Amino acid sequence: MRQKVFVIGLISLVTVLAIGWYGNARPRFDATPDTFLLGTVWPDPRPLPELELLDHRGAQIGRDQFKGQWTMMFFGYTSCPDICPTTMLTLRSVVAEMEKTGAIAPRVALVTVDPERDDAPTLARYVAHFNEDFIGLRGGDDGLRALSMHVGAMFEHEAADENGSYEIAHSASLFLIDPEARLHAVFSPPHNPADIAEKLIAIRARYEQG
Repeated sequence: MRQKVFVIGLISLVTVLAIGWYGNARPRFDATPDTFLLGTVWPDPRPLPELELLDHRGAQIGRDQFKGQWTMMFFGYTSCPDICPTTMLTLRSVVAEMEKTGAIAPRVALVTVDPERDDAPTLARYVAHFNEDFIGLRGGDDGLRALSMHVGAMFEHEAADENGSYEIAHSASLFLIDPEARLHAVFSPPHNPADIAEKLIAIRARYEQG
């Protein structure tokens, strides 16, 4: 457990450093003492790379499928014991917070970092447990690595035990993709649903104003 905490901490540190490297002059939402929520909005949003993914229904998902709507992307896996279910519950609450105000919530996409175990039926059951509108995405290792490195999501497979079971240490950041299929903002943990919902509404308003 101590080793796992160290690895997750290291991944989080690398993610923060990557964010700092990319956006030296970025505007930033002020973190409040109550939530310590970091919301980083890129001054020049980065277009997503070409993608070859499959959703939990088996449909092919490329970069163009991210156009025309906002998407909140999270990298995790269905057998994750802690970070993933907590984050998915947070995302469910974010959607509920936005719907209460009449705002349009972004689509939520879980990108699995464990495609060997997370087949389409497994992903379908998992995302539907949190919200029937959430989608699960999976892809080959090369494409997954390229996408994760592009947005700044880090993950590392741990050694399997004698039964072949293993866990995957990964960052818990949320990645906001805009209607032009670009990485628009990153939300680092800890996550507060009401705060994220408020900032998503502000980001959308700013985007629509040009």
